[in-house]
Amino acid sequence: MMLPLIRNVLISIMILLAPFRVFSQYFSSVVFSKETKLPVGFVNIGIISANVGTVSDETGHFSLKIDSVYNQDSLRFSMIGYESKTFLVRQFCTDSIREIFLDSRIYELKESEIVYDKTREIVLGSPVIPDNLSAGFAYNDLGCEMGIQVEVRKMVLINDINLDVASCTFDSVIYRLNIYRQSGQAGFINILTRPVYVSFAREKINKTVTFDLGSYSIYLKGAYLVTLELYKDLGEGSLQFWSENTKGATWFRKTCEGKWHTCPGNIGMFLHAQLVK
Repeated sequence: MMLPLIRNVLISIMILLAPFRVFSQYFSSVVFSKETKLPVGFVNIGIISANVGTVSDETGHFSLKIDSVYNQDSLRFSMIGYESKTFLVRQFCTDSIREIFLDSRIYELKESEIVYDKTREIVLGSPVIPDNLSAGFAYNDLGCEMGIQVEVRKMVLINDINLDVASCTFDSVIYRLNIYRQSGQAGFINILTRPVYVSFAREKINKTVTFDLGSYSIYLKGAYLVTLELYKDLGEGSLQFWSENTKGATWFRKTCEGKWHTCPGNIGMFLHAQLVK
């Protein structure tokens, strides 16, 4: 009478010890505007808090490899100017969703009156004097980001962003600027109301590269992350910034929904801003 029981126990143990099988599959879809029915390019797509993600191309198409281990996680689609859309990974994979429609987002723009002249311009971040120390993107995955944290005690209007570039092996580069407000449990929220793209050619890096942001009406007060995002495939190459390891920290993440990490020392990225009421 004991033999069947022993056999059942052994079978149960074998099942428990069997290796957990993870299945991977590529999924291809297209992102559209729900309002216009036109494709939406350069949409961030990623599994929340995981290093799995990508960015749609200029025609809204993307392909993403998803492992079954993420079935209970959430896959988010986000783009400045649109409401984010989130799917349960299992639902997205099982239903083989081929088209994603994003709702347009309406932003409430606030006006601020400038009360100081430009002699009161302040610097957020730190210019870095060129030496032998440099740092660059740790990954070349679409959606990867790196940047700096800034603390702003009084309301400011951003005038420009400046980059101290040490080396660039590309003929030219283009990145997307993101500015995230640190918001407690909500994490980091992008405060930009329209996309900002930063581009320059290799021959321009012999001095600080400056991009005018005055027309974007970017107001800051509080704690923020200012980052550059690789949103478009640049091919093989690297971009390095002058860095200083004695103060500050550089923030980075591998994908658009991945977890943020820091490393000691700040890269040569800083902003000029003007105090406002």
